Formats: sequence, C-alpha cells, structure tokens
Amino acid sequence: MKRRFALALGLLTGLPLLAGWVIARTMMHPRPRVEDHGLDDFDLPAEDVTFAGRDGTRLAGWFIPAREPGPRPGIVLSHGWARSRAELLPHADFLHRAGFGVLMFDYRHRGESDGDAITMAVREQDDLRGAIDTLAARPEVDGGRIGVLGMSMGGVVAILVAAEAERVRALWVEAPYGSFDALMTRALPHYSRLPAFPFAAVAKWHLERQLDVSIDGHRPRDVIRSLSPRPLFVVADERDAVVGADETQRLFSVAAEPKQLWLIPGADHARGWQAAPEEYERRAVAFFQEAFAGPVGAPVEETVRP
Repeated sequence: MKRRFALALGLLTGLPLLAGWVIARTMMHPRPRVEDHGLDDFDLPAEDVTFAGRDGTRLAGWFIPAREPGPRPGIVLSHGWARSRAELLPHADFLHRAGFGVLMFDYRHRGESDGDAITMAVREQDDLRGAIDTLAARPEVDGGRIGVLGMSMGGVVAILVAAEAERVRALWVEAPYGSFDALMTRALPHYSRLPAFPFAAVAKWHLERQLDVSIDGHRPRDVIRSLSPRPLFVVADERDAVVGADETQRLFSVAAEPKQLWLIPGADHARGWQAAPEEYERRAVAFFQEAFAGPVGAPVEETVRP
C-alpha cells in the first residue's frame, strides 16, 4: 500500500513538473512561424539594419524612410511572441504611405536576430529600447516624435518600455494582457489543451528559473497609468482565444486618459488589420497624426538603466 501511495504521489507531482518544463521550453523556443507576408509583397524602400539592444544583443531589422524629406515622425513596430518583423509588414506599409518613418525588427531569438531564448517580455524590453534609440538617431526622423505600435506580447513590451521612456510620445497596442498569469488563463489551454491549473504555475516556475528572471516584476497593469498624459490606443480583438478581449479591456480600464479603445468585431488574436483593414489603417494613421500634431520638441535624452 505504501509503495502504491508513493508511486501515485510521484506521478501526481512528477507529471505536472515534466509538463511544465515542456511548456516553458516551448515558450522560450517556439518553432519558426511562416508569416503571411514577405517584403516582396510590398513596395517599400526597406534598408537592412543591424543594431544592439541595450544589453548588447545584436538585432536585425528594416528601416523604411518616410516618402517626404525628413525629419519626419517615426514609428517602431513591435511584433508578437513566436513571430518576426514580417508579421507587421501591412502596418509598415500603411504607415509609410501616411508619411511616417518606420523601424521594424526581429526580437531576440527570432528571425535574423541573435539571442538564445524568448523571455516573455522581460529582456525584450532591452531590444525595444535599442530600437527606439536607433530610430531616434536617424537623420530622416524627428527624435521628438517617436511612437510605437505593438502586437500581443510586443504590445506588452511596448507598454513596459514606454512607461519609463518619455521618448515614446504615442502608443498603439493590439491584444495586450495585464500580466503573465492573465495570459496563461487562456493561452495555455488554447495552445496545449491542458488546464491552466496547475500547469500555468508550474510552467512559470520553470521559466523563472531557466531564465533567471522574475516575470511578476514586469506586469503592464502595474505601470500602464504611467503613460499619461501621452496618448494610448488599445485594440481588443473580439474573437481573441489567446488573450481574450475581456483581458485587454481590463488592462485598458486601468490606464489613465488620454486613451481610446476599439473592439474589432470578428477579429481573431492579433488579426485586427485582417478583419477590418481599411478602418484599421484609418484609425491608426489618424491616431499617430493627432499625437504628433503639436509642437515638435527636442529629442528626449534617456539614461541607460541596468
């Protein structure tokens, strides 16, 4: 009887630990995804660029100058988990046509960038800071008018960075979540068919130990109010099975004014442009144009944080 009890106990504890390890490894090292678009699908004067994140990681991207002579407002595009810069090529296209300079890049361990793991929006903050530094330094770009457009985890990274980086003057985010725990409530059952309890907590435990980071120290809901008085636009996707439109709306409710929310009918996770391309482009362009319509300020100098 004791042996059977010990075996049963071992299975009850060992299986969740093993499953959590597999989930954590998959989150850090997902398979490359075939994107919907390639650069050849668009008439964009993209320049290959490489630059360093704030921690020195080599990152690869494209700089797309505005159609008109500079310096012009610039937008950094921040792609989602397991994706690459190509995810946001449609967004780069309409922003370029609207007169913005654009920098799009691969986060660490994605696309053509270096790095040995995805860190679920923790070390990716150094990547985005490096991208903002790079865009603001371009002579074609007005360093006092920098915005960020972020998708899903890329939107989370954008919120975390913009909360402390006043150089970011306007922020558009689609399908962001308020915390890692909130993300796993839906994302884990969606991707693995396993229940969030107890596997989400076990996977988080493995992640934090393998990455040597505290994920709870990087929650958008704790810092999103710091964006004010800079304008914020939040997009929620009605059929979002990964984050959930309700989770995105909860995060929006914590933010301070000025802010706008758009719930896109029929849109799947991070597929707002695909569900309503014309309206999406109109709203995004109008948002950034209004955000940058005031007096042009000098570039904001920022210190490098450890």
